[in-house]
Amino acid sequence: MKNTSTIPKTLPITGASRKPLSENKELSFDELYLKKDYKGAAQYLLKNKQQFDSGIFHYNLGTVYSKMGDQATARFHLEKAIQEGYINSSSLNNLNFVKSNLQVDDLSTSSSLPDQFVNITTSIPVAGYVSFTLLLLIIFTLMIRFQKITKKWVMAAVLILAVVPMLFSFIYVKDVNHAIALQDIPLYEGPSKIFSEKGKVRAGSKIILGEFKEGWFYVEFPLSLAGWINKDQLGLF
Repeated sequence: MKNTSTIPKTLPITGASRKPLSENKELSFDELYLKKDYKGAAQYLLKNKQQFDSGIFHYNLGTVYSKMGDQATARFHLEKAIQEGYINSSSLNNLNFVKSNLQVDDLSTSSSLPDQFVNITTSIPVAGYVSFTLLLLIIFTLMIRFQKITKKWVMAAVLILAVVPMLFSFIYVKDVNHAIALQDIPLYEGPSKIFSEKGKVRAGSKIILGEFKEGWFYVEFPLSLAGWINKDQLGLF
């Protein structure tokens, strides 16, 4: 898939078997997409979700919503697809296209070092951390075998460093609550509308949520959007 600035014109990979029209009276996802019936394609995906791998389902739905002009919902599904492990040039290209259309100041665009650190470390799937840890352990084993490391305290230190990425992913990353604002949402100083409104989280913004109180989340990151937000109109992943 070419890395262009537009949603690819080629058909998204569906991952679902296609049946002839004689066996299936309704049009397939591919046929609806080619006819540019994007609303029908979205309905088909939602109705037949179980036929698709989770990552491919969210990729297809994100692509369709982008075609329909709903970039905030498109971003939610594309971010979800990547989180589910569907990472390739198509999903990354489509996500970049959607983000360029949204042009929001959020976690992924913040210049704050804490925001950048959190965005990078939480964007890597847990499987990525596990793979990296296994690679470090293989290197560690080879270094011992070829006697590149002989002192026990050095062995212990290197072993601890090797497993840090996996521990970090299981202790922190897997429990992080990401969200995409599906529309402009008011930001309050406390978990209720009785508190003063301090701004808005713009539609399509990526945020990380913390404490939850009676239908309200505290926005932890980006730091510029710290405050309380109602859970309605949030796409959690």
